Amino acid sequence: FDLTGSGITAPEIQLQGNAVTITDGDTTPSLADHTDFGNANVSPGTVARTFTIQNLGSEDLILTGGSLIAIGGANAAEFQVTLQPVTPIVAGGSTTFDVTFDPAGAGLRAATITIASNDASENPFNFNIQGTGVVPEINVKGNGATIADGDITPRVADFTDLGATPVAGASTISRSFTIENTGLGTLVLNGAPDLVALSGLKSRATYSTAAR
Repeated sequence: FDLTGSGITAPEIQLQGNAVTITDGDTTPSLADHTDFGNANVSPGTVARTFTIQNLGSEDLILTGGSLIAIGGANAAEFQVTLQPVTPIVAGGSTTFDVTFDPAGAGLRAATITIASNDASENPFNFNIQGTGVVPEINVKGNGATIADGDITPRVADFTDLGATPVAGASTISRSFTIENTGLGTLVLNGAPDLVALSGLKSRATYSTAAR
């Protein structure tokens, strides 16, 4: 007599970032697959990345961890799951989760993502992630010369001494100053109501700004 049967493929997990496959156990974060989050300003500054969990098998893929996406490692607290995946994932289906990088300090920050599931051959599925905390650095120049923060000795050489002009006369003196960002992070001017404020006993000077 004849016998027949059907083979059933178990659930098969696959991870992707930026539509690029991430292998189980990957220890080399890359910008291409979003496992390297790139640069983010240290306070405030965040970078969010979306990852996709696919089920290439023919049975439901069930995420079984107490925390569906677990983050560990040296700088785990600086990577937060801001959107959780959905479980179970049907055969041929997929779900996504978001991770946000918020560096607490400058330099390279690293962590590991772990995903427990009923995939017998890749349980848990884990891979390394990283990002770099960067800080801006303001530098102000007048006449091409750097003006130190807190400078209390105005000089003609750096335009902090504007020179002399007749009181209530028709003539005025105008000087241009340059604000540079010599750091790696984005420098944000956040003064209110004016980005550049004048103060002091005789702060009757006026100013204008222009992008160059």
